[in-house]
Parts: sequence; structure tokens; C-alpha cells
Amino acid sequence: MAETSSNPSPESPAPIAEISLGPSKLDQFLDNHQTKLVIAAILIALGVVAYVIYDGLAQAEANEAGAALLVAQKPADYEELIKAWPESKAAASAQLLLAQTQWPDSQPDSIVSLEAFISKYPQHPSIGSAKTSLGLRLLDQGKTQEATEILTEVAENTAYTYIAPMACIALGDIAKAAGEKTDATQWYEKAQQSADGQSNAFQGLATARLLLVNAEPAKKLKPALPAPNADQKLTPLNLQAPDTVESAVTEKPAQQQAETPLPSAPESSPEGGAAPEGQ
Repeated sequence: MAETSSNPSPESPAPIAEISLGPSKLDQFLDNHQTKLVIAAILIALGVVAYVIYDGLAQAEANEAGAALLVAQKPADYEELIKAWPESKAAASAQLLLAQTQWPDSQPDSIVSLEAFISKYPQHPSIGSAKTSLGLRLLDQGKTQEATEILTEVAENTAYTYIAPMACIALGDIAKAAGEKTDATQWYEKAQQSADGQSNAFQGLATARLLLVNAEPAKKLKPALPAPNADQKLTPLNLQAPDTVESAVTEKPAQQQAETPLPSAPESSPEGGAAPEGQ
């Protein structure tokens, strides 16, 4: 019997590559970390659900706070809103409105509310308006130095371009009251400018202030007397009292004549004739 050779004959094709029928590396990874993957998937799902719930609750609270802000009118309403939803955007707006409603009756409380807003919401879009309002109210109370510091900060901050002209006008008024016309003019001129091409709502007011500070005071003119006219003679006034005694004497005979009774007419007889004298 002839031995079979293990070497393939030249006519038989050689195998290109051996095909492995075992599990792939992905299958092995899944088998080895299946539990961890399941746990991770559960955690991701729980995180998504938690975010949805939190976002929904936050939206609901924001809606409630906004609704409360719309109906609030008194200081107590704004204080209750701030206490109930302290982290909401409506609470920040309520803080500003609270300061506004407090000012007529309690100016110190209004200033405290403005200071609290500035301290708690430094990045709020209305922070510039709040600082300007605080400066103006300090100025109303006679605290010129404190007001000047706050208003200068607003006027020189490029982030407050929408309200900076108002601060400049207030600073110009302070300088004008102190007799510093040059500084007042500079502040009013700065208030006329428009930064970054934005509209300046206070430009007209600044122009009016600038005209007033540079206006010359009115001169007092002494009225001139009319030139004397030689042809025109003035009749002097008669300042003597009337002679009452003489007038009374001249008027008395006329009065007596008026009081003297006239003679009565003779009575007629029954026959129609005149009655004889002596009868």
C-alpha cells in the first residue's frame, strides 16, 4: 500500500486563511461586562428621568412665581413671593418692584431692598438700572458723596451703556449745584453720546441741560422815564379837603325851602262858592 504524502500536490489549491469559529472580542467584552453595562444603562435612564422631573418642577415653580408676580401690588405681596421662590427669576424682578413700592412710605426700606438686589443678583440684566436708581435715591436724601460714587461707577462702565446717560445727567446736576460749570458741561456732553451705535433715550434731556448750564443770566434793565414835553402841562391835583361848613350853609336854604309846607287851598262852600273870610 502506498503511503499518502501530507504535502499537497501541486494541483490542489492551498487554503488562504483559517476561519476561527470561536466568539468575537465584542462578544467576549459583552459577556464579561454585561452586568456593568446593564447598571450603567439603568443609571443613565434614571438620570434622564430625574432631569425631566426636575425641569418640569422648575418650570412649574417658575410659572407659579411668574403668576404671583403678575398679581402682586403691595410690598407684602412682593416679600411673600421672594420668600416662596427665592431662586426664581420672578423673585429678582419682585425685589426691584418691592424697592419701588416702598419708596413713598419708607425710603430707608427701599434703599435696603435695592442694596439687597445689587448684592444678590450682580449679573442680572437690570443691575445697571438698580444702581442708577440707588444713586438717585441717595441723592434725594442728601447723601451726595455716596450717590456720586455709585453714579460714577455706572457712567464709566461700558456694560451699562443703556442707562449710563442717565447717570451722567445726574452727575452733571451735582456738579452744577456745586458751581462747577466745566464739570457739569462735560457730564452733559457725555450723556449726549451714543455708545456702540445704540439709541440714546436721554439725549434730548442732556441737550436741554447743556443749554441751561451755558445760558447767560438775564440782565436787569432799569426802565427809562419818558422825556419831558414842554408843550404838555400837567394839572396839579387838588388835595384840599372840601369846606363842609360853607357847603352846608349854601345848601341849608334850599333844604328849608323844600321842607316849608305850601299853603292849602281854600275850602269851597256847599253851594260851590268860596267861603267868606272871617266866617
